[in-house]
Amino acid sequence: MKGTQRRLVCPQCGKGFFAWRPDELPGAQVKCYFCGHQFADEAAQRKPAEAAPAVAPAPEAPPAAEPAKPS
Repeated sequence: MKGTQRRLVCPQCGKGFFAWRPDELPGAQVKCYFCGHQFADEAAQRKPAEAAPAVAPAPEAPPAAEPAKPS
């Protein structure tokens, strides 16, 4: 499972700590290492991202012309 280390601040005790956050579960509950308070990380409070518009595939380049053979 992919993820990253994030710096979080506990809303109850105010202490900062680093926690590993999985990319697949944004907004999962976090437990403060110092006071044990559980809270949702900042990803839970963000609005979901809108779907990006589909990008049309680039047109294929025409085949390169072969150099003329000397006779």
